Amino acid sequence: MEEAAPISPLVRDASDHSLLISFGDGISAEAHQEVRRLARLLTCDPRADLVNVHPAYASVLVSYDPRRTTPDEIRRAVTEKLAAAGDAPLPEPHLLDIPVCYGGDLGPDLSDVAAACRLTPAEVVREHAAGEYVVYFLGFSPGFPYLGGMSPRLAAARRTTPRKRVPAGSVAIGGSQTGVYPVASPGGWQVIGRTPLTLFHAAASPPALLALGDHVRFSPISEKRFADLAGRGAPGTVAPVEAAGPPQIRVVEPGFQSSIQDLGRPCHAHLGVSASGAGDPVSLRIGNWLVGNPEGTAALEMTLVGGTFAFSAPGLIALTGSDFEPVVDGFPVPPWTAIEVRQGQTLTCGPTRSGARCYLAIRGGFAPPPVLGSRSTHLTTALGGLEGRALRRGDALAVGPAPPGLAAGRRFPRELAGTLLRRAVLRVTRGAQWERFGGEVWSAMLASTYVVSEDSSRMGLRLRGASLPAVDQGSMLTEGVSLGALQVPPDGQPILSFVEHQTTGGYPQIACVIAADLHRVGQLRPRDEVRFEEVSLAEAGAVLRNQEGLLAAEQEGTAQ
Repeated sequence: MEEAAPISPLVRDASDHSLLISFGDGISAEAHQEVRRLARLLTCDPRADLVNVHPAYASVLVSYDPRRTTPDEIRRAVTEKLAAAGDAPLPEPHLLDIPVCYGGDLGPDLSDVAAACRLTPAEVVREHAAGEYVVYFLGFSPGFPYLGGMSPRLAAARRTTPRKRVPAGSVAIGGSQTGVYPVASPGGWQVIGRTPLTLFHAAASPPALLALGDHVRFSPISEKRFADLAGRGAPGTVAPVEAAGPPQIRVVEPGFQSSIQDLGRPCHAHLGVSASGAGDPVSLRIGNWLVGNPEGTAALEMTLVGGTFAFSAPGLIALTGSDFEPVVDGFPVPPWTAIEVRQGQTLTCGPTRSGARCYLAIRGGFAPPPVLGSRSTHLTTALGGLEGRALRRGDALAVGPAPPGLAAGRRFPRELAGTLLRRAVLRVTRGAQWERFGGEVWSAMLASTYVVSEDSSRMGLRLRGASLPAVDQGSMLTEGVSLGALQVPPDGQPILSFVEHQTTGGYPQIACVIAADLHRVGQLRPRDEVRFEEVSLAEAGAVLRNQEGLLAAEQEGTAQ
């Protein structure tokens, strides 16, 4: 691709914890080069306060930690990178040939695409394999390449009803785009074939086979050749996995969607990997403080209904977050308090009496092997934690080494905890695309009460209430998605992006929950009602500083 003249970027706040840098509003070689340059500078020399970099067609979303920096500071840092981007060298793109078995069971939508395009299946295969494609960015799910350069003759609408599971390696068409599903995931694109190559392997170095700016060709192969090649395509060199310690806890009953979580997996959004982590990070941090762990140590997150856990070794534990009425051998356990459990004792947690999530922290922390620097479970893509899944009956959980020196009895005030976990009102700032809705729709959103749908998950909370129709109904280029963003699909019902949200998306974001309230999102249950209150960036920063000050003061006072 030839070098092009730089484009003047537009830098704007997407929330109090993210910044959006745009290089125009169209897909072009020039914008792509600018995105590559900025993304490379930010990912090759990351700041400690930088959480993630989300490149897209013509923009880069920068997520940052507002506990460590301010919007003004991060804007200055990004502006400095932009000034240096014009001279930044770019690596030569790689050309990868991807073998594809088209049609049949591996490409169930090939005939439908052919009919929609008024072509024969053979013509679709020939035209799809004739192109040379550019990897504009990786998004949606780990390693998923958004490829430019498909013939307009092959453009086909997405499926009316998305599949709940698209197999890994599926080659698909969605509108004017084509791509490959590197991991099994939900998806609505039309599947025309499958490759035996592994495009994403978390333990490999690098984990993604493709990178921004690479070029791709597709080569048709037979079903026999597909079978011969299957399983041989893991990218890079697989790194050794850290061994876990001896099991100390046995899962008697797992509860509903219990999983191991820490504070997340930052710095991998450019690979399509969202940070994930605890739905209520404040409760997890407090639990770790109570038992003497670093704040990001892995704990057990229980959702709506708790589990039963047998201890084969003594330990120091604390339960924080929602009240799941925990008992040890039938005796009630005080929440927000560090207590000792003895070898042979059993902890039982029931259904929630308040919010959605309860955290079991243990001295030393839960110790499954880390994946991409985190022990968090990403349930949507089966990444990290215990085999990337929720706990099952009979699972054995390892605990890390527990340094001595901390006794039971450390407490966190329940009154302050109750204040932190209030969830009826979420404070928001204006989102990256709020202008697409206009002032009347914004006012209607603030005046309305929304109900959390049963159809919600760690990816996003679907809300039901007043419709939020976009004034500008034009198509929107895919852009990075902020944690806590209120995305609005065509039906006008907002989706609140949660910890396993897609790293990029094509729905406009009208608002974004402020950093100080993100933990409250993790305590919202189906059928809960929630309202939104607008605050400025300055007010959002003040709220966060006050919250962090209260936590620090309580911890200091208790330690003394």
